[in-house]
Amino acid sequence: MKCIDAHAHLLHDHKGFHEIAESGVFDEIWLMDLNGICLNGLQLATTDEVCDAVKAHPGRVYAFGHLDFSKTPDEVDRLKDLGFIGLKPYKPDTHWNDEKFYPFYARAEELNMPVLFHTGMAVSAGAYASRQGKPYGYGPSGMRPGYLGGISEAFPNLRIIGGHQGYPWFEETVQNIYYYKNIVHDISGYRHFDQLHELLHSMDRAANDGTGRMFHEKLLFATDQFYGMESENQRALKLKEFWSLFFELIASVYCRWGKPEEAEKFFYGNAFSLRNS
Repeated sequence: MKCIDAHAHLLHDHKGFHEIAESGVFDEIWLMDLNGICLNGLQLATTDEVCDAVKAHPGRVYAFGHLDFSKTPDEVDRLKDLGFIGLKPYKPDTHWNDEKFYPFYARAEELNMPVLFHTGMAVSAGAYASRQGKPYGYGPSGMRPGYLGGISEAFPNLRIIGGHQGYPWFEETVQNIYYYKNIVHDISGYRHFDQLHELLHSMDRAANDGTGRMFHEKLLFATDQFYGMESENQRALKLKEFWSLFFELIASVYCRWGKPEEAEKFFYGNAFSLRNS
């Protein structure tokens, strides 16, 4: 089955990524550039390294540029010119729906660049602030999934991706999927038992966003792995295998959306449609 990893990262001085990219396991990998910050003790790739990975694998590797709100909104144009297909902000100093960020979102909407927002808990709380040269960090409360609703209403043509499932504010994630036609969520970080239970409970529901879509048509497969070291590479492969077996052995038995043609949307079709819209 075709598969797009719609949310991943690349390590600095990475090893093994080129082999994964050309392995055929993933038809596309979307890398999120965070411009060299350290997460979980791992140093992420520089912007140049991410761009080089895209150039090395045309049509297979795409990237979202790091949207730094300390710069001006024409930063969106610069990232577009560098070849990024979308934008990845991280750890706002207030919250995602602060109107001071609206000029950035307006330009992203004009340039048809999707924005992937981290939602929920975040690791390495001090790392991002440290890279910015500030003596303080920003916790997860500014990245609650509920803030994406206000952005959706202000910018109805902006393609919004909620990264992860917004734990511990999972109900807000469900509301995003239900009410807002331009919000989808990726499933990376979907590792809590309660969330898996909610997945089975909810995915046969129709969204009430005017699209006629079912819930599973608004979710993207993603790993959020840090490609570039053996353990991270292998974890990405295991996540693909886990979700494939989940569809085959559980969802196909208990849920309408577990059928192969429905699983295709989750693993590939939803992300492909978003990138090409």
